[in-house]
Amino acid sequence: MAAGGVAVFAPAEWVLTLWSYSGTVGIASKLRLVALVATLSLWLWLILTLCLTGTLLAARFVRMHLDSGAGRAPGWFVPTPLHHGIRRGVPSLWATVFVAGIGGLAVQRGALWAMKTFKEPQLTAALIAALALVVVVMMLALRRVVLVAVTVAAEALAPLLGRLNTLGRWRAAGLALAALVGGAMLACWVALPQSRSVLPVRLVISALAVGLGMGLGALYVPRLPRPHRLAPWVGAGAFALVTSTLVWFGADLETRYIAITASPSLDRLIGTVRMANDLDRDGFGSVLGENDCAPFDKKLNPGAIDKPDDGIDQDCDGRDLTWTMLVPPPGPTKPVPPEFKRDWNFLLITIDTVRYDRTTFGGYAKKANRNTTPRLAELVDRSTSFSWAQAPSAGTMASIPAILTSKFFHSGIALKDRPGGIPPKLLPENTTLPEIMKRKGYYTGAIGTHEWWSDWGFEQGVDDYDNTLGKAHDPFDATAGKVTDRILAWVSRNQNKKWFMWAHYLDPHGRYVAHPDVVDYGSSEPDLYDAEIQWTDQQIGRLLDELKRLPSTRNTIIVITSDHGDSMGEHTVPVGTHGIALYRELLHVPLIVHVPDNRPRVVGGAVSPLDVVPTIAELAGIDVSDLSFEGRSLVPQIFYGLEDPKRIVFAETNAPARQRAAISQDYKLIYYLKSNLYELFDLKADPWEKNNLAPQNPPALAEMKNVLQLWLTRVMNARDPLYNQAYRQIADLVLPAAPTPSVKTDGQTLAGGNIEVLGIDPVNGPLVPGKPADVYVYFHAKQATTTPYKFALAAWPLGASLTEASPASLTRTGARLTGDGALATDAWKPGDYIREKFTLQVPAGWTSAQAVIGLITAETGGMQQRATGATPANDPTLAILGTLPLAPAAP
Repeated sequence: MAAGGVAVFAPAEWVLTLWSYSGTVGIASKLRLVALVATLSLWLWLILTLCLTGTLLAARFVRMHLDSGAGRAPGWFVPTPLHHGIRRGVPSLWATVFVAGIGGLAVQRGALWAMKTFKEPQLTAALIAALALVVVVMMLALRRVVLVAVTVAAEALAPLLGRLNTLGRWRAAGLALAALVGGAMLACWVALPQSRSVLPVRLVISALAVGLGMGLGALYVPRLPRPHRLAPWVGAGAFALVTSTLVWFGADLETRYIAITASPSLDRLIGTVRMANDLDRDGFGSVLGENDCAPFDKKLNPGAIDKPDDGIDQDCDGRDLTWTMLVPPPGPTKPVPPEFKRDWNFLLITIDTVRYDRTTFGGYAKKANRNTTPRLAELVDRSTSFSWAQAPSAGTMASIPAILTSKFFHSGIALKDRPGGIPPKLLPENTTLPEIMKRKGYYTGAIGTHEWWSDWGFEQGVDDYDNTLGKAHDPFDATAGKVTDRILAWVSRNQNKKWFMWAHYLDPHGRYVAHPDVVDYGSSEPDLYDAEIQWTDQQIGRLLDELKRLPSTRNTIIVITSDHGDSMGEHTVPVGTHGIALYRELLHVPLIVHVPDNRPRVVGGAVSPLDVVPTIAELAGIDVSDLSFEGRSLVPQIFYGLEDPKRIVFAETNAPARQRAAISQDYKLIYYLKSNLYELFDLKADPWEKNNLAPQNPPALAEMKNVLQLWLTRVMNARDPLYNQAYRQIADLVLPAAPTPSVKTDGQTLAGGNIEVLGIDPVNGPLVPGKPADVYVYFHAKQATTTPYKFALAAWPLGASLTEASPASLTRTGARLTGDGALATDAWKPGDYIREKFTLQVPAGWTSAQAVIGLITAETGGMQQRATGATPANDPTLAILGTLPLAPAAP
């Protein structure tokens, strides 16, 4: 079965991988891919053999207990005999599938209702859990009824269909189930375009290929010949192929990149190979070109963070990072000309999902003969337009907050999680652009159009905040005209004030809808997208026309940009999708700055919408020397035309996996953090980023990698619990000074003495039988450790001595990394004092005056560590930390 599975999988996956790959593939790479697919297929064969053997042995074991005679018959697996022309297990399978589908739908709809109705997380979770329990009970009862009905139907169809009876025969049922899954995915693909980025289409196709091959293998087992005398030579050839591929063929970066990016199944198989040869469990192997420079030292690997000026090359790049390398190079600086120093009004417009190349001034009128933005093109003719502006992220959630703060969303903005899948809220610790404008007496306003913005923290510094257009989500609503109306009404009301207004136009964001009062480009998704842009441009044109009639127009600076672009199928990203990749179609956006009476110009060089905040601040003459920004003031470009051709800007996304990019006007480097993979594109020769140059290792790769790594070290890997999401959970874990626990622990250490347990404290007084109890455990990191330990807390009533522990009276928590992984022990710094909270469920029957608290320590692989201090007599891995008072049980 395993051999049949990989025999079908290997050629099918090779063809599909080459078909899915977006770049060109030479004959040498195709041949290397053959070797890589063959090697990974042999690895898959080994995995399938072990799994199937275990499954079939278990089936035989169960069968022997049900029917000892049949269970001892020859063969690996003895199927149940036909009963009225059917296999009894098949109706049971269909009954289970049917009720599971109904139950899953019921839980999903109920969970959706709970999340929309209640905002309190604990209540919502409890309701969903209760609903799931009720549904399970109901489905168990329903399954009995469905099973009877399916069995009757299967027996009735048996004489007519024989082996083709999908309700009574295993192979027919398997084919029908595969068709059902495929049909469901096809229906989701057509009816729910937004789900295409998460549908595992390729994985399902690969699984079907393996399943088909396994079925053929099982069917033709009796016809297989005995081992041939050439079998040893075939085995030796396979060994040579595997070795050569792991060391040479598969180590070729282009070949590995083809497999990882164009085939989800090959990507996962490469991950299992990595796991198998990752001897120090640092996430990097020594084959397939991963080159872990220290395979037995977790602290040294290509993905490690190089600590500046410590004399150690942690990231294996051949040099030790220094602090002087972390200072970004300054760009050109020039002051605002005297004639442009005045009390300006500012209108900031962000338009959702606008690609620069789909605008008139971006060349679309000539390329596609579509004049999608005639009014914005008129504004460009009298403004400064930046031809190479790169969004800070590929989605609204990360990009809009970044534009308003000039900080990267995942690495620089203080956030607070919100329930219900709503993006995290901006905390008051951030300084937003409206708050900056308030420093100089500006009256500020904002007009939103999205349901997220009702409680997203954008109100900071805004005198007049209006998100009534976005309170109710309606993907078919057209709001651009309403936004224009509200802007004009607000500006007209505040003619006698110095004002700042930010407004967001949402319409180009999917779902795309047709507009009867613009050009009908067609009914396809790209056609509708172009029409959405033109509809929005029409409404902004109406705004610009009306602003000219207001007295304040001569003193109004207008800044227009977009938060990100959208895919039209240029890469593997489905049409109408964004947020999940960092390619040009998702990042290249317009950036227009109109300053009345200033000379119009088009400026090249990489810039970012993150530059909006420092630019407006300088144009307004506001002192922001106490703040830091990721963007730069564009005053030198706006008034002097000074391009910065050497500048490199950055972009990020965390969905579906973390990616970071460095972008200049000549090159783009994309880094996939999970797979440690790079893509390098020569933007002059390959503007649409089709040919990855990273495997060829050109000189530009080293330069761009160096800049990107410096940025990652300075921004993304900053240990800041407030402004860095990766570390924001550690604020309650790392203590500012040595603690003084009420119960001290003696002699309990970890990691060869590098970590010591200091003691424990009850969080809310004595432990109460029958109720949950929170307990603090205090650690001290004396030296760094490379092992991420998991901890579980245990408790039992105090008997005659500490070392008496009965398993029947012991309660314990689940094992977890400290901070739920936000600050595992391998990230502790020497000198850190760590306080971790555990919640124990105290049994109601405990009557002792004291409870003994113990700690269980295990490596991530599950190996429990022996305690170095006191332990119960029956468990040397349970470290005794001390005792806490136990309240008398309730009468």
